[in-house]
Amino acid sequence: MLLYVLLGILIFVALPLFGFLLYGLLKTYHRGKEIPLETLDLEQTHYAPYADELSAAIAEIKQMPYEPVRVKSRDGITLAARYYDFGFDRTVIALHGYRAIPYNNVHAAFLAFRDLGFNILLVSHRAHFESGGRFITFGQKESGDLLCWIDYLRKRDPGRSVGLYGVSMGCATICYAAETLNGIPEIAFLVLECGYRTGYESVSNSLRDAFGREKPLLCRTVQTAGKLFLGIDMKRCDTDAALPGVGIPAFFIHGGSDRLVPVSDSEARYETIGSSIKDIVIVKGAGHAEAFLAGRSEITSRLREFLNRIYKQEI
Repeated sequence: MLLYVLLGILIFVALPLFGFLLYGLLKTYHRGKEIPLETLDLEQTHYAPYADELSAAIAEIKQMPYEPVRVKSRDGITLAARYYDFGFDRTVIALHGYRAIPYNNVHAAFLAFRDLGFNILLVSHRAHFESGGRFITFGQKESGDLLCWIDYLRKRDPGRSVGLYGVSMGCATICYAAETLNGIPEIAFLVLECGYRTGYESVSNSLRDAFGREKPLLCRTVQTAGKLFLGIDMKRCDTDAALPGVGIPAFFIHGGSDRLVPVSDSEARYETIGSSIKDIVIVKGAGHAEAFLAGRSEITSRLREFLNRIYKQEI
């Protein structure tokens, strides 16, 4: 009889706990519904100061011809990207942020790189937009996907120079892969915008922004769900761990009013990375993932100088 009572108590406790963990999995990691920015009234969003420029950039990108391309991830997921061939001999792989449509999140940067003389491979992360997959891993498994895209370009255009641009989770993805990237001769530079140090910090900051205070229990639930169901640790996997040994030229961008990822994260990366060629631009007043949009003219000018140093010619 006592055994049945104890079993009942165990089930009574375990079921709600399992349900809570499952909620954390689905709410945070599962593929979400992506709403195209062009369907919204941008004047009623945080993009209001840049509404006209953003709308024009998205409209211009959507009208451009592209080649749809696919690769398989190391764990068998079909990954999608759009290749924009502008006839240049250099290409940038552009990586968007969490639950964003690529061209909605990489817009001003897309146009800047085109104007600077680069073709663009606009990637959809796993569990986003045109790619397959059900779960997002905040850059941990996406870093392996990035290496698949690099392999794709190396086979497509052997010896061609490749640059990497990532915003938010896209930036974290590049940082997670940094140690491996260091040994790939085609990788010419990294452009890193407002990437978080750990997925745990990103979730914690998002919850604080949403609720006005810390939510440690929810953060621990999300972390535990990731470990239990996906085999990832949001707290221990630090995007900056490999940066001291990275010699690839790096350009950092951050919004001065970013509430989700502190400016100090990019400033610390700038000091930490082992690159001899590096620069950082902090755009005053810009929020999270808004810096390139708000400071496109200044960033493009500084980026051109940065690229001139790498390629030893006028870009």
